[in-house]
Amino acid sequence: MNGARYTDGTVVYDAATKKVGVVVACYWSVYYLRPQGGGLEWTAKHGDLDSRNLAVLGPAVAALNANSSRGIP
Repeated sequence: MNGARYTDGTVVYDAATKKVGVVVACYWSVYYLRPQGGGLEWTAKHGDLDSRNLAVLGPAVAALNANSSRGIP
């Protein structure tokens, strides 16, 4: 989505999982993300990440993340 390289600590939206996460590491084009409040780490491809428009996406994605952790689609 975005050609920028993300550094550790950057908050990004992962379009593949529809979650917001914090970059904790990057090796080549694979990023390791963790939920903002802590939790299980996941991997994401560079092309699936976007740090733009998080103010707009944040509340909606937070609701999706909360529901997914409770098993609600």
